[in-house]
Amino acid sequence: MNEEPVFPPLLNGIAVAPGTDTARMATAAAMAGEAGAGDLYWSQSEDRLNMAVVLEPDVPLSRAVQVRHVLAVAFGDAFGAISPPEIGIHYRWPGDILVNGARAGAITLDVPAGLAADDEPQWMVLGLDVAITLDLSVENPGELPDRTTLHEEGAGEVTRTMLLESVSRHFLTWIDGWMNEGFKGVHENWLGRAMGSDEDITVSHAGITVSGRVTGMDEEGNLLFTPADKPVQAFALVETVEGHA
Repeated sequence: MNEEPVFPPLLNGIAVAPGTDTARMATAAAMAGEAGAGDLYWSQSEDRLNMAVVLEPDVPLSRAVQVRHVLAVAFGDAFGAISPPEIGIHYRWPGDILVNGARAGAITLDVPAGLAADDEPQWMVLGLDVAITLDLSVENPGELPDRTTLHEEGAGEVTRTMLLESVSRHFLTWIDGWMNEGFKGVHENWLGRAMGSDEDITVSHAGITVSGRVTGMDEEGNLLFTPADKPVQAFALVETVEGHA
């Protein structure tokens, strides 16, 4: 059994029942005015890390959406601190977490509906879901060759509580750096682990799926992507959020 996690002082941990979608619960609470900045909903499921943190940014949406990349790099550091060093972590646009080349989880971002890029969101919900072990009640090994779990890739000692505590600490460190020093550090770290910089990959963006190479990222966190035999395209990070009325 996992022990109860201990969170840094700036985060208020809220346990929810196993199998609960924490991002959905946190979004509903934020919309109802029942959740505020620093509330972190976490699932008591032990086979996966499922968490969602409520944020109240005081910057325009066009900049606030960079927190999606902030959580990605925080996860990379957090997992690296508690796992064997030979396990490779990469990111795939817009929010996939890849472990040794296969998808193990994803980051989501929910905001109020109808926001323009220069509007300040009253709230944001940043979600993270990562498979730690295989749930044999719903999946069989080998059925999804492009999916994996942390234990399947050699991180058998990692538990939900270990990962949750590590992600929480590293997220606060990265969010503080982002707020005070800007996006540069996040930009460099995310791009350094971006899948598709040296090989063709398929990504989905704003309802389309396209194959090509990751060319880079601009200073706002938008992806620069070059489809085969076509000019470079800019995929706006603000277009990857889910708006809720």
